[in-house]
Amino acid sequence: MLLLGAAAEFTLRGPMRFAHAANFNDFLSPYIQTRAWMSGADPYSSQNLLRFWPPDSARFDFLVRDYANGTLVHKHGIPTAYPLSAFTLIAPIAILPWHIAHPVWLVITVLSFALTVISLLAVADLLPLSHLSLLFFTLALALAPFHTALAAGSIVTVAVAVSAAAVWAASRRHEFAAGLLLAAAIGLKPQIGLPFCFYYLVRRIWRIPAIALAAVAALFAFALLRCAASGTPWLQNYLYDARVLLGPGSLGDFTEADPLRFGLLNFHVAAYAILHNRQLATIAALAIAAVAGVIWLFFTLRNSQQNAATALLSLSTLVTLSLLPVYHRFYDGTLLIFALAWSLSAWSGKNWNGPARSMARAVFIVIVLVFLVPGGTALTQLQQAGHFAAVQNYWWWKALILPHESWSILLLSLLLLRAMQTVSQPSTEPL
Repeated sequence: MLLLGAAAEFTLRGPMRFAHAANFNDFLSPYIQTRAWMSGADPYSSQNLLRFWPPDSARFDFLVRDYANGTLVHKHGIPTAYPLSAFTLIAPIAILPWHIAHPVWLVITVLSFALTVISLLAVADLLPLSHLSLLFFTLALALAPFHTALAAGSIVTVAVAVSAAAVWAASRRHEFAAGLLLAAAIGLKPQIGLPFCFYYLVRRIWRIPAIALAAVAALFAFALLRCAASGTPWLQNYLYDARVLLGPGSLGDFTEADPLRFGLLNFHVAAYAILHNRQLATIAALAIAAVAGVIWLFFTLRNSQQNAATALLSLSTLVTLSLLPVYHRFYDGTLLIFALAWSLSAWSGKNWNGPARSMARAVFIVIVLVFLVPGGTALTQLQQAGHFAAVQNYWWWKALILPHESWSILLLSLLLLRAMQTVSQPSTEPL
């Protein structure tokens, strides 16, 4: 019954919402930008965004108005500073007219979710089907970040899927395939794919990151040659788009200038709620992530016997930590499915000691309590509607409750690091 309920929620809040958002969604901008790049035009130009806007999609009044006053990127985040490599990967879909590309992308994202689940079921040793594997599938369907990602048509769904498939391929020693899959993840969304590449570098599995980085370089070089052949001056607009996206009042702003800031996961949100200073909040987020990263590196190198189970723990910890220091929207929380898979695997008791199983239970509880609903966005909307008037001026409401998702990412990182400590053993190998 829980599985059926989760499947219904997943369908209604994810694919169905995207199916009814054909005129404006997160995939529309990279689709248009890819078509501009394919035509030899600057994919980061606001003018070209309007020029290549699909004729079979509604053309909203705000597009011309905000383009004219120079606030299109600031208010809506379009055109977005995707890496050039992403256009090479999206090109097979961008050649289709929008009314066909839209449902095709919906099918791709749903299949990507399925690929993520199947890959992690295998990596976490939750196959053949059991109560635990069915519970994992149920909770994966119920994870709100997946609903948001699918409803928006975000490319993060595909990036996470190919990352999960790469981890599965690496666990089966298919290193060439793992490298190519990671290249696709990095090419689409570097902040998603690079932590996985870094893990294999640390574990000295050189072939995977070498293939991944070489393939990404080839994708980027191909895209760059297309721009060079048409004489497109893309770099200036790319830098402008990236700077504005993270500037004051933009969609990536973590201060009160952005009313949607509690839809972000990076720790800047929680740090700013306490420090009330943009620069200090950035320093705090980077410092905490750096210290946690050094601890992760120590435990990873210290563990001399990385089997499939401990590898999943190390990867889950790293990708959770990666959410802390850089811009991440709520749908990037789809990466938490790695920690969810590890928690259920460790909870089963196989190959884990008592303290590690305790940490696994705590990780499971935090994910279930916090990330089965889009809490930050929901609380913001309810507050704007006039609810919570009695508590909204208290410090704990502003500093702890509203940014609770950022605090939860930090808590999950600490719990996972503690689990790594319980299973790490001194290594006799040279570092």
